[in-house]
Amino acid sequence: MLFSFTNGPVIKSQFFKFWVVILLSVFFLVSCGSDEGEKDEGPDRAKMADAKKAFDEENYDKAKSAAEYFLAQYPKDVEALYFYAQVLIATNQLLKAREKATEILEIDPTLPEANAILGEVHYRRKEFPEAVRLSREALKKNPKLQVPYRVIGEIYLRQGKVKESIKVLLEAHRLAPDDVETMKKLSAALIKDKNYKEAKKYLDRAMELDDHVPGVHYNLAVVYANQDNGPKAMEHVDLALKYYMDLDTFFWVGKARDTRRLIIRKYKIKE
Repeated sequence: MLFSFTNGPVIKSQFFKFWVVILLSVFFLVSCGSDEGEKDEGPDRAKMADAKKAFDEENYDKAKSAAEYFLAQYPKDVEALYFYAQVLIATNQLLKAREKATEILEIDPTLPEANAILGEVHYRRKEFPEAVRLSREALKKNPKLQVPYRVIGEIYLRQGKVKESIKVLLEAHRLAPDDVETMKKLSAALIKDKNYKEAKKYLDRAMELDDHVPGVHYNLAVVYANQDNGPKAMEHVDLALKYYMDLDTFFWVGKARDTRRLIIRKYKIKE
């Protein structure tokens, strides 16, 4: 076979271009792989963190808006659907909450979050036996779900089973130790049990996490009023009233005003 020495530079040039193309292809594949890895990290949950904070502060409009923004991008995110249903229940939009339970069942009919939502819905309707049944069904499938414990604890409290309520709410607190809503409910049960010192312990912790929750200030006002500390009771009932008024929470505005009048009368406080 004869070789043409005059074609040598051309062959070398083509050979060089061939390897450049190969190297660029490998680089491109590696880059694509790294982008895919970033996608696997899942959605940014900062918006849901904002929603949870607003929920704890009883700012349900803000919580609803933040959750809706997240769900517009991730409509099949079960955690977000579950949380959004809780916001809907808190604002008495029970039919819409049931729709979220249905959406979860369509994603996976074995998920316990659907029963947890339905348990809350029945609780709001004061259908307590069904609420307890559904909440327990949810816990059979996932005993680490926190909300069903809170629902059962609240039902026990309404039924006057204060000791049982405290026991169940302590379990809810154990599962989510930084959940302000649970600490608020637990403190209410402890107040009913006249255990003001223990109630204050959980309320102080809630205040460390978020000092803008009107229900926490209200419960603190009740605790201080029962510990013969009129000035501190007034301080917290005034803050509760302010935050309830900011949120236009009609029922609790009236409740805070009534409690304020009782504190003024009891301790003969001059305004």
